[in-house]
Amino acid sequence: MAIEQRIVCMFLYYFKASVSNFGDELNAWLWQQIMPEVKFDEDQSTVVLPIGSIIQDTFPTTSRKIVLGSGYGGYAPKPTVDKTWSFYFVRGPQTAEVLGIDPKLAITDAAILLRARAELLNTRPKKHAVSFMPHWESVLYGSWREIADGAGVNIIDPTGDVDHILDELRATEVLVTEAMHGAIVADALRVPWIPVVPTGPAHRFKWMDWCRSMNLGYEPDKIGPSTTMEWVKLTNISPNHLARRVTRRAGWIVDPFVRASAIKQLKRIAKLKPSLSSDAICVQRTEQALERLQLFRDDYAKGGF
Repeated sequence: MAIEQRIVCMFLYYFKASVSNFGDELNAWLWQQIMPEVKFDEDQSTVVLPIGSIIQDTFPTTSRKIVLGSGYGGYAPKPTVDKTWSFYFVRGPQTAEVLGIDPKLAITDAAILLRARAELLNTRPKKHAVSFMPHWESVLYGSWREIADGAGVNIIDPTGDVDHILDELRATEVLVTEAMHGAIVADALRVPWIPVVPTGPAHRFKWMDWCRSMNLGYEPDKIGPSTTMEWVKLTNISPNHLARRVTRRAGWIVDPFVRASAIKQLKRIAKLKPSLSSDAICVQRTEQALERLQLFRDDYAKGGF
């Protein structure tokens, strides 16, 4: 008589902002497409950590933590790596260094697995000479659509639908991006990209982590805020600081100058030389990530969890 295979359900953990965010929502889009046999539910006894800066110490100590290409971002204390953690691969060498794990596990961000979807690699007509993708927090507090329009640049809203964003990226010749997963996905789809410094300083560690994984330098250009409110919200100035209070009250006077400066900067940045990892590195990292993904799938099929 055949032995019934035990089906293990896992909790797919990823960051959920107050609005949809492209880099995080890729998880809901991608994983069931490339490993449909893996079952997910809300039971956190086994947690899968996929795309995102989500390796941290906030998970239950008794939960099994399975890392598939995520990274450490410094947003929370690093975890104590013990037998409850299983690393198939991580986003980059800085993550491996922080965690003290085998540097060979530092392959790249899991979003490179989008390349397993062959239809995304098919060439398509380019509609946009330059597109700009701000960080989702900049979208919340800024006026980047107005800035992009003023600069003659297409805007890709990271809070939009994943399929639409992928279509827009594939139709873009060069991407200017504050959002890290704008760069990661553009690179995977072979779209050259230009990084700009995130307004929020906490996001820069993860950029360097990923860039090192792809043998790339990280030399972002600076683009200022699009409104005074954006600057107030995304800087670390104390709410009681005089400069912050004055700026908030004078925004209606200052904002036209802030917007004009942002438009000028975006026009300038759009003309810079873009970055793109080599074809050889991109293919190699894709193959390495697919190998580690297959190892996870094999372990899952054998009931290894």
